Amino acid sequence: MRAFIDTGAFLAIADKSDTFHEMAANILQELTEQKAILHTSNYIIDETITLIRARVNHNAAVAFIKGLEVSNIKVLHVSEKDEQIAKELFIKYKDKDFSYTDCTSFALIDKYSIDAALSLDEHFSQYGYKHKVSHLLIK
Repeated sequence: MRAFIDTGAFLAIADKSDTFHEMAANILQELTEQKAILHTSNYIIDETITLIRARVNHNAAVAFIKGLEVSNIKVLHVSEKDEQIAKELFIKYKDKDFSYTDCTSFALIDKYSIDAALSLDEHFSQYGYKHKVSHLLIK
């Protein structure tokens, strides 16, 4: 299985006071035990570091950076072509409140045929990753 980790899941794991902390940490642990190939994007990393710094503290953001460096999570980099697809998705789905970062994630998930998304964001299911198991969203 290939899984994409979104900002909300990373934030929940980093913030022990988050309502979804235990659940997100457990799902990530299960994915790791199942030897799932874990992915995220450089846009998600940027967003996550900023949010952890704002909602938790600087030390937690630094811990996230250092933890990511030694993890088995593959960081996918958004290309110009991926950005073009994200712009098209953002324009197309004017009835949704997808962020631009969400749209880059959708482009990467489709491009790399990723099976699941660990996300607390309903936008993933709104886009079409519908079979929701807890907060692990499966395409």
